[in-house]
Amino acid sequence: MRAVGLITEYNPFHAGHEYHLEQAKAMSGAETAIAVMSGNFVQRGVPAMYDKWKRAQAAVQNGVDLVIELPVAFSIQPGPFFAKGAVQILLAAGVDTIVFGAEHAQWDFMKLARTVRDVTTHSDEFHNYQTTYASNFNTVLMDKLGVTINEPNYLLGLSYALAVLELDAQDQVALMPLQRQGSGYHATQISDEDFASASGIRHVLKNGLPKEKLSQQLPTGTQQLLMEAPFLDYEPNMWDLLHYKVLTTPVEQLESIYQLNDGLAYRLLETVEKNAESKQIDWNVFMQQFKSKRYTYSRLQRSILYLLLNVSEIEMKVALKQPYIRPLAFNANGQLWLKHGRKNFTLPIIGKVDQNNLKGLLKLDFRAGRLYNMLRSNSDEKPQDTKRQPYRKQ
Repeated sequence: MRAVGLITEYNPFHAGHEYHLEQAKAMSGAETAIAVMSGNFVQRGVPAMYDKWKRAQAAVQNGVDLVIELPVAFSIQPGPFFAKGAVQILLAAGVDTIVFGAEHAQWDFMKLARTVRDVTTHSDEFHNYQTTYASNFNTVLMDKLGVTINEPNYLLGLSYALAVLELDAQDQVALMPLQRQGSGYHATQISDEDFASASGIRHVLKNGLPKEKLSQQLPTGTQQLLMEAPFLDYEPNMWDLLHYKVLTTPVEQLESIYQLNDGLAYRLLETVEKNAESKQIDWNVFMQQFKSKRYTYSRLQRSILYLLLNVSEIEMKVALKQPYIRPLAFNANGQLWLKHGRKNFTLPIIGKVDQNNLKGLLKLDFRAGRLYNMLRSNSDEKPQDTKRQPYRKQ
């Protein structure tokens, strides 16, 4: 039996994801589909609309065989770190193919990755600290190769290929790009003709817009999730937590937080102080005040999350060296894969959580789960990382 790997956030799982799943099995010939999915926080540095357990359950109800959590140390990072963690976990779980969406599926991402690795290794452009890494990266590509890579799926596809090279796994796994269908990654409009983006679905839900058009964009498992559980509107509670944290912490301690250096701690303090009298704020307005030319919106949003998680540079470096396999949901096929394959898995497997886990491999994820529940309006939710069992579809 063979398995194909999918790298996902499922925020939420929609018709485009269903298409990805179906095509991944067809293209690879694999009987089992394993998704590594971001946990309670996604790459943009914000909480997922629904917690990891609900999203994993919906994914299995929609046809994924096994959902494994992408630890928060990787899920809230830029593309290269996000990709490396996801690829490591899928390799450890025994997949031999990874299928991912791309705007131009005809590209040879492994060939491009080899070229990119060669031309960027010694470029002086990466020492230009007045612009973002992405800008420097594309400056080098345009200069050396005559191409730019701006779309998120381009960047992620290239990051997956670079991760395979870094892990020296070219002989272990094949990368298969799948032509992306439907709306653009950030599109917020819902069309009858195209697959809606996750951004578009979140836009409808967050703004209380009519949900009729969503029915054809959402597989059955996701429709059930939307009916049963309210999505997380995190902004009011996140502001309260950030406001308290920044105004009660000496700026020298703020600077010890992972990536809150090079003047960012002072800039954050100034921005929070400017809004100190506000009990409620428009989060987008606040982030625009915090924004600078040097850093992307996502980079700054992630830095706020690192602060609320109280993550130091050393702690993050340790976590990035300790990926693990933690199943969140599976069906009978996925359970069979776990049963027969676990003796060959090359990373620690976490089933029942104990104190050693909470103080070791799961330390950062445990804090992330607590923060996620603090951002909810409903305080009755049970803990995210204790007293939980993976969902099994009967």
